[in-house]
Parts: sequence; C-alpha cells; structure tokens
Amino acid sequence: MVSPLSHLAKNKLLLPLLVLSCLVLVLFVNVLGPMVVGVVIGLIAFFAITHLSYRYPRYNIVFLLGISFLMPFFIKVFRLYGVPISNAIEGLCVLLFIILAFKKGIRGATTLPGILLTAWIGYQVIEVLNPNASSRVASFIAIRALIPLICGFYIVYNSVESRKDVMTYLVGLFVLATASATYGLYQEFAGLPDYDFRWATSDERLYNLLFTWGRMRKFSFFFSPADFGMIMAIAGTGALVGFFLIRKQTLKVFFAVAGILCLWAMLYSGTRTAMVMMVIGFIIFAAITLNRYVLMACAFMALVLVGLVLRPTSSRTLFVMMTAFYASEDPSMNVRLRNQQMIRSHIQAHPIGFGMGTTGYLGMKYSPHTFVGAFPPDSEMVKIAIETGWIGLFFWCTVLAIIFGYGINLYFKIKDKHWKVILTVMLVMYFLMIVCQYPQELFRSHVLSFMFAATVAIIAKIGTKFGKSTTHQSTEENESESI
Repeated sequence: MVSPLSHLAKNKLLLPLLVLSCLVLVLFVNVLGPMVVGVVIGLIAFFAITHLSYRYPRYNIVFLLGISFLMPFFIKVFRLYGVPISNAIEGLCVLLFIILAFKKGIRGATTLPGILLTAWIGYQVIEVLNPNASSRVASFIAIRALIPLICGFYIVYNSVESRKDVMTYLVGLFVLATASATYGLYQEFAGLPDYDFRWATSDERLYNLLFTWGRMRKFSFFFSPADFGMIMAIAGTGALVGFFLIRKQTLKVFFAVAGILCLWAMLYSGTRTAMVMMVIGFIIFAAITLNRYVLMACAFMALVLVGLVLRPTSSRTLFVMMTAFYASEDPSMNVRLRNQQMIRSHIQAHPIGFGMGTTGYLGMKYSPHTFVGAFPPDSEMVKIAIETGWIGLFFWCTVLAIIFGYGINLYFKIKDKHWKVILTVMLVMYFLMIVCQYPQELFRSHVLSFMFAATVAIIAKIGTKFGKSTTHQSTEENESESI
C-alpha cells in the first residue's frame, strides 16, 4: 500500500497549496476570529479524512485517535468551549464506517468478540424501553454515546489486514501518547500556558477538582487529569511490554522512550488509579509470558515500588501516587466505598436497572430530582449496574472475561512469534482497561473508547487469522518486515 507522504512528494503542486492554505488560515485568525477558523479547519479535515480513509484505510483508527487526542487542546487554545466535541467525533465514526461499508463491506460480526460486543450494545439499546427510566432523552443520548465503541470496533477490524497495519496503529498510538506526555511534562515544569490556565480557572468546581493535595494536577491535551493518567498508564505499560518483546532496534528504542515518558507524565496527573494499573499491567505481562527476563525485571520493579511505599518521601507527587496502595486510609476511596454500599440495595431491587442515562452527567442534567440522577457513580461498573441492573453488570463482566480468555487461548495457539508479540501487547492493554472500569468511568473518554474498541478488534482479527489454523500465514505476512 502506497503511503500518503509519497503522493505528497510526487505532486509538486500540492505542497505549495498546503503552505498557502496555512498562511490564509493565519490571516483568518487575525481578521475573522477563531470561530471561523475552527469551521474552516473542520471542513478541510472532513474532506481530507474522507479521501485518506478511502485510499488508506489502515490509518482510520489513527485519524480517530488523533482527533480525540488533539480536539480538546484546540478547543482550549481557541476558546471554542461550546463546540459539541462528542457530536463531531460520533459523526466522524459514522462517516468512516460508511466509507468502509461502500469500499469493501463490513466484516467481523461473526467473530466471538464481535458477537459479544454487538450483543452488549443490543442489550443497552433494549434498555431504552426500561420502564424505570426517568428521561427518554437521556436514554437516547446515552445510546448515541455508544457509537465510538461499536463503530470503532468494526472500523479497526475492517481496516487492518497485516502486521504492518497493526504496527501502524501501535506506532500512531504511542506517538500521540508521547506527544501528550511531553506536553504534560511541559505543563509541570514550565507551568500552564495562558489558554490552559484560563480554562482551568473558568469554573470554581473544575478548579477544585484540578487543584488537590496542594498542587495542580496536569491534564495535557485533555479535559480531565483522570483520563490523562489512565491513557498514560495504558500506553506507557503497553510500550514497555513492546520494548521487552520486539527485536527491531529502532522500534525497541522508540517503545522504551515512549513508555518511560508516558509513565513519568502519569505521575503528575495525580490519578492514583493509573499507578495501580501500571503495577497490575506488569504483573499480568509476567503471568502471560512467564519469560525469565520479564520476571526478573518485574521483580526488580516490585522491589523499587515497595521501597517507595515504605520509605517516606519529600516529593509531594510521589506521596500522592503512593497513597493508592493505602486504600483504607484514602478519604476519596472511602467516600466511593460508602456510596457503593448505599446504592447496593437499590441495584439488587432493580435487576434491569434504572435505564440508560439515569446517572452520572446525564442523570444530573436530565433527572437531578431522582436519587440515582444525583448519585455520583465514579466507576464504569457502578454506572453499568445502576443503568442496566445487576443482570447487565453480570452480562458485561461475562463479555470482558470471555474476550480475555479468547485472547489467552489464541496466545498459546499462535506459533508466529511476531503476531504473538502484538497479541501480548494487546492483552496487557485490554486487561488494564478492564481494571480501570472499577475505580473510573472508562467510556467517558473518546480516546479510551477507541483504544478499547481497537484492542478488541485486533484480538478478533488475530483470531480470524489463526483461530482455525495455527500454521496459517499469508504471503503478505511472509514478505512483511519483522518486528
């Protein structure tokens, strides 16, 4: 497949036009203001992504991740606080889905992960009819928010065909994560730029959430330091897993740098969940591979971590993150546990839940007069239990467990060592996204939704390639470069 950059190099007229367009945009900023520029950039991006998606489908998930990573940043820079970012990303998902459907059809619905994920989405759609729901509008908005998850799965499944395609996604993800980590470190050591500080102080409640333990939590490109911390933990751990397993030196160095920067920046997010995720990630990595060197490295990191936990530190940042391992003494965790204890009887009494969109942000907006509407779930699992009942929670946990077991089964069936490396990275990141659903709301973030969908889709794709025959390997794979 020809790279888009090769077309740019061959077309001598295209580059000057791009430079001229950039100069015109700079002029528009000064003359017409940022809102018009946002519309112009949006139109250019729409037509560019439509063309590139049709010609180079392997970059589809990179487009989605790139926009999800960077759109909050540009909203803060240009003060476009009223821009409906969710609508734009959902619309882009539908557009890419339609392009793929016209070009080569949509496959993946008959794979085990595809069946399970589609069944889960179907269960949530049926929940719109829940008689306990207090707002149908909120239910429909909640269903619309599932578009990135289900469309992301089918977009990735139908966009990747070879190892090179999967590595394009991983490299794109780690490049974006490294850029985000670098900007987060810039915020920590150089201070918040004017546009970030203006956004952080625009609302008293927001500022109180950001300024905790006597310091400002860093949020990088995003609107939430919790999202920033979880993304850094998942990407950083995944990159270091790749570093241990990949043989190609250039990729090895890149993955090492990406992993270290992401985990370093993670500390300044103040997201203690991320610290626990990182530790669990390396434990599950060691448990899957049982590699001697991996076990030695994990043992060394465990000793360092124990030393940090037991030894008093003067670093406020490290102290905050280490409190994750003293959950019983953490006031924030104790509040969550009390809330969960309080809502438990209501969940048990409503096996099909209270309906989609009845808690969390949508609950506060559309049904604040109800008990569950004003209740803070602070957890994807608790949110699912409230909205879809304990039946829905059991269904979702079963889906997560079966997909992980499916991936582990593939790991032991696959003989191709290069695909095995990719599958290991995917399984570790997938497990981390399961873990973080207890203390955080995972699917509130478009980036995390796309990462989850892409991980499941790639596991399903590997299953399609190797599920029936462990020795199957296409000519394309034999000719592709080793990793």
